[in-house]
Amino acid sequence: MLTIPDLTLLFMVVVSGLAIAFVYMLHELEPKLARLRQRSDRVLRDRTK
Repeated sequence: MLTIPDLTLLFMVVVSGLAIAFVYMLHELEPKLARLRQRSDRVLRDRTK
């Protein structure tokens, strides 16, 4: 059976892993989102002319 300190450490490892995965996902998605923003800006500019 896991003791309270073991469970605390396990919880901290799981939360840290999820946080790292979330930051990595944002890091990977940011260039794609920037490209989409540029495209939508271009489309909006073309429509207003």
